[in-house]
Amino acid sequence: MSDFGIQFVESARSLKGIPWRHQGRDVLGLDCIGLCIRAAFLVGVTLPDIKGYPRRQATNLLQQKLSQHLSVVPIAEWKSGDIGLFRETGHPVHVGVLVRSEDGANTVIHAHARRRKVVEEDLDSYGWPQTVYRIEGTI
Repeated sequence: MSDFGIQFVESARSLKGIPWRHQGRDVLGLDCIGLCIRAAFLVGVTLPDIKGYPRRQATNLLQQKLSQHLSVVPIAEWKSGDIGLFRETGHPVHVGVLVRSEDGANTVIHAHARRRKVVEEDLDSYGWPQTVYRIEGTI
């Protein structure tokens, strides 16, 4: 894992347990994209914010915004510290920080509305991303 990948994952892990809040961007509450923005900020990287989205999306808005600012990585080549875009209710509307450990356990750290907080869970249980993004020049 690269230095950035280690730092980004640890930064995201440090936010576990923070309550979920739609469009939250601080320790009072985070949503999924807010978690990625906050974790990057904590390691000195500024990601463009995505604002004004509805709580229940049924569009490709998030995918379009991520593709404008991050590099797409082939799913088979993802590394710890990449950002996974997941489908929920049939649409690509959720993101999380991907973690690949040396023992083969693959997890995602994400702010999940139904769980009401930032959690880390096994990818095999949660489901695999449809698209993977990498923050430019970091890994």
